[in-house]
Amino acid sequence: MDVINIAAEPASLGESPVWSAEESALYWVDINGCRLYRADYPSLKIQSWETPSQAGMIALRSKGGLIAAMVEGIYAFDPVGGDWQHLVGLEAGQPGNRPNDGKCDAAGRLWVGTINIEDHMQPTGSFYRIDTDLSVEKIAGGIRIPNGLAWSPDDTLMYHTDTRSGMVRRHPFDADTGTLGAETQFFAFDSREIGGVDGAAMDTGGGYWVALYGGGRVVRINGDGVIDRDIPLPAKQPTMPCFGGPEMKTLFVTSAAQNLDEATLAAEPDNGGLLMVETDVTGHPVHPFRG
Repeated sequence: MDVINIAAEPASLGESPVWSAEESALYWVDINGCRLYRADYPSLKIQSWETPSQAGMIALRSKGGLIAAMVEGIYAFDPVGGDWQHLVGLEAGQPGNRPNDGKCDAAGRLWVGTINIEDHMQPTGSFYRIDTDLSVEKIAGGIRIPNGLAWSPDDTLMYHTDTRSGMVRRHPFDADTGTLGAETQFFAFDSREIGGVDGAAMDTGGGYWVALYGGGRVVRINGDGVIDRDIPLPAKQPTMPCFGGPEMKTLFVTSAAQNLDEATLAAEPDNGGLLMVETDVTGHPVHPFRG
């Protein structure tokens, strides 16, 4: 498979790629660089905007534009005017945290986890559900690095991980009520051996695709928790995959250049890039926020 880097500049911490079928465009962020990017498809022309603070994740919004989870809470963004609107606070009592991984469920609720900005070993993060009326409910606490959030195509299962735990967990999910059943262990991983599970995407066959941060690859994990596809990448620190393109068969992968020395970056310039690879698998579209 040919992997192409389409980014004009490397991201310190590229994250949260989101495909907009309506616009035929991909959005993503550089968390550390406080930038939001948009690439038109198929021209791959890129434009960018500054974010008010570090945006851990973005999602489409059914009313138009995007939403972004930042240190101060959830914002709406209008790409036409370049305007940001604060919608709701998230963790006023935890100034040392910022949002990390997040996505919307089929009913348009936003689920987002938070992380300690200074020390990722500290379990000060939490997992939240933001309903369409902008009410916020804390689902769980004691989290270090929330990642891997995704739902099965039929919306009956939720996947997620605390990367430091070395385990992806799976819950029965009620899409009508937005409630979780008892968790089960789904996929065990050793970050030192294969890299840490970071962001995730789903395909229409129920395959769970994850970026292995530090492992330089994206893998597909089947419903039995077994890796059945492996795509090596020219970037050591991939952060999240996303399906897009006109047939939802193009895999976009953000990556990070942070913590790599100058010699490595010079020898491997795709670190921090937005990588693109064509597949024979159809991705499942992500849901917009309905608030």
